[in-house]
Amino acid sequence: MDQIANRIIAVILGVALAYASIAIIGIGAAVAIPANLLKSVAQVSGLLAFTLVDLFTIAVPLAAAFLVVAFACKLVIRKPDFTFYALLLAPLVLLQLYFVVQSQPQTLNSLITTLSRYLLLAVCFYFLVRSTKQANT
Repeated sequence: MDQIANRIIAVILGVALAYASIAIIGIGAAVAIPANLLKSVAQVSGLLAFTLVDLFTIAVPLAAAFLVVAFACKLVIRKPDFTFYALLLAPLVLLQLYFVVQSQPQTLNSLITTLSRYLLLAVCFYFLVRSTKQANT
């Protein structure tokens, strides 16, 4: 029964994190980056410039929000495991993938640009799961 309650808490907090990610993305998209900072990178690849902007303005705050929620859950829930963290992260990733699919004509460009978000979230997920495995053994 305790595991079911933990799973339900993870899904509820995951949905809340996905809802908060909309505000994080909105604030990150509103950040003004001076053109002269990206001019040299944009000459090499415009897509790389957009990916770097996405990494620093959206991906890092999303990963930070995920880590804050995960560490808060670690204090409340005695033994979070792989499934708990996966259920916590799933609504956020599904929402982000929904946004990519909705950009129909530019799906590949959107996926490449937002790939930094998914990679950073995957690294955070890996280290959280790894740290709980080490603590449990």
